[in-house]
Amino acid sequence: MKLLTSAILFFVLVLQGFAQSISADLVITNANIRTMDSKRTVARSVAVVNGKIVAIGSEADTKPLIGAKTRVIDAKGRTVIPGFNDAHVHFLETGQQLSLVELRDAPTPEEFVRRIRDFAAKLPKGRWILGGKWDHENWKPNTLPTAAMIDAATPDNPVFIDRLDGHMALANSLAMKLASVNKDTKEVDGGLIVRDAAGNPAGVFKDAAMSYINRVVPDPSFDERSDAAIAATEHAHHWA
Repeated sequence: MKLLTSAILFFVLVLQGFAQSISADLVITNANIRTMDSKRTVARSVAVVNGKIVAIGSEADTKPLIGAKTRVIDAKGRTVIPGFNDAHVHFLETGQQLSLVELRDAPTPEEFVRRIRDFAAKLPKGRWILGGKWDHENWKPNTLPTAAMIDAATPDNPVFIDRLDGHMALANSLAMKLASVNKDTKEVDGGLIVRDAAGNPAGVFKDAAMSYINRVVPDPSFDERSDAAIAATEHAHHWA
């Protein structure tokens, strides 16, 4: 019995010595840590070794793991979470957008047109101008763009650029000509062709009506899709 007790005591001392010999690479303290476990536990401190969490709980739990080379971050009460898990990612489309015209932050109609003109100048004749992600709500007045705004900037390139919400897109006159869209084109259920006072398509197509133009937009080639996937991956790594 005495021998067994001595063996257990020795084992406990070895474990304690092993634990004390570990120094964390990183310890975050004074934090509001959402552990996301089944009990929704909130911790104050976490310790990391070789990229893995080895201790989480109170600051007393992680203090023994702070060594001379441990990086200690005082979160000052800020929230810490395990990571972002976005289940709604248009990954390939993100990669494609990186090589397309970017209009998301164009503050005025003039800047909107300038970016399209500059982008068109780099393309061969006949190449479609896609992408966009424009937001006319940033403009004053916040009126919808029209084909007439961009026709002079894109005489040789069909254009179909979507709004940032994906529920409408702007075509230039060349794109509408290729799609055989004109005053006589009928409306479709679930969509709308924005028209001018004379009833002619003004350039903006909403929701289901976008199919009129999309059906003549060429599908990206395998190489273009592959390049988009690589671009999206590299872009994601930038934020890792």
